[in-house]
Amino acid sequence: MPDPINAAAAAGREGLTSQLQELEAFVARTQAEGGELPPEAREMIVRLREIVGALDSLTKSLEPE
Repeated sequence: MPDPINAAAAAGREGLTSQLQELEAFVARTQAEGGELPPEAREMIVRLREIVGALDSLTKSLEPE
């Protein structure tokens, strides 16, 4: 039976990773079209990457040795 904490961390990571990928695609499209990006978009990408990295570390630290 999977550990519920690991399962929750993995599910949270998947959702955030999906949002990060969508935001990165939006940025790429906007830049390719010559559009302006809201300053918040770059900040959101940085923060989402940090959160995904933290979830990766948490998941690894909870794995049995």
